[in-house]
Amino acid sequence: MNYHLMIDDKFIDDFIKDAEQVAPGNNIFIIDAVKEQAKHVKSDRVHFAPHYTPAFRELVKNISSKDKVFIHWASESAIRFALTLDKNIPLGLFFWGGDVVEIPVSRFKHTIYGPLSLPYFEKHEEHDLVQWNLLKPKKLYRSFAKRYIHYKREQREIAHTRALFFERLNYFLNWNLLDHDWIKQHYTTRVAYKYFFYNFNPKPDDTAQVQGSGEKRPYTTILLGNSDTITNNHLEALRALSVFKNDPVKLVIPLSYRDGAYADFVEQQAIAIFGKEKVRALRGFLPRDEYYKQLDEVDVAVMYHYRPQAAGNTLALLYRGKKVFVHHNSTTFGLLKNNHATVFDSADISSLSFEEFSRPLTAGEIQQNITIVDQLFDQQEKMRVLKETLAGN
Repeated sequence: MNYHLMIDDKFIDDFIKDAEQVAPGNNIFIIDAVKEQAKHVKSDRVHFAPHYTPAFRELVKNISSKDKVFIHWASESAIRFALTLDKNIPLGLFFWGGDVVEIPVSRFKHTIYGPLSLPYFEKHEEHDLVQWNLLKPKKLYRSFAKRYIHYKREQREIAHTRALFFERLNYFLNWNLLDHDWIKQHYTTRVAYKYFFYNFNPKPDDTAQVQGSGEKRPYTTILLGNSDTITNNHLEALRALSVFKNDPVKLVIPLSYRDGAYADFVEQQAIAIFGKEKVRALRGFLPRDEYYKQLDEVDVAVMYHYRPQAAGNTLALLYRGKKVFVHHNSTTFGLLKNNHATVFDSADISSLSFEEFSRPLTAGEIQQNITIVDQLFDQQEKMRVLKETLAGN
């Protein structure tokens, strides 16, 4: 039996269909959430059982060496559970990104945040807020202690736990070998790489639409980032793009997922530089298909992440013939460049003229990018490896 420890996310239902296709009846899907609070997972094959509940313990009590355990999002609770398992039980990680390369924060924050974004993160999000309520002194003390007294110790504990986890891990499932290399560079591990990708579904039904036949506009539409997480390095991107503030541009900035103070801050910063008439912030969550339709209106996309993030966006944009800038620190940039895709380095933006920045791809470059992405994301090969992993002994 394959035990899947999962989170409530938009990619999970499609994975369940794939897993049941290659290993029917041989999977147990456990969502670390309460059913009433789930927003994305609709499958009737899942068990909603947070890791701290008796329901979860009941579901996993009979795991043996004949079974396999797979983690879909490396939360602390999932990792700690995995470390209680017998070492003869195969353990796999379906890699997402932020659940690995951002944690522990104290170790990796200098490599995932730019020089402008890092101070914001350290001030506003690295630590839990102190609950300044004098009427509840115990709660005030606990929150104060967590922020100022226990933080370093907790970070050391997380680092130690993760070191044990990666030493124990058997399978690393992902589509980018450079991420596997990153794991081996930062942890002592013998984890084996297995090819896999979640169903981003980035390819339009008719790729002929990507040949630039759409309506010509008197301005260039720039997509900036993919969410309101600080790892987008919006501040660095806005500084780079500010050289075009007097040119005919419109910025589209997705700022959904958390919809908090950081999203407000980024929107305000963009308006301060470009003016309100040139900035459109996407604050509400859009279904994936509807969001991809929005990408048809984009001319240039700028991804300033230093870590693997926004792969679905990047692929969807390349399939639509868009010009995409990805920061060279990202393993996504490395993979695409290593395979000769026509993508550009976000770090070079401020040195370009507006004509160089906004110049569209040629028809040949568009078709080459589509061919490369098709080769990198091979559905048949993915399903073959998934069957080998879930149905094999």
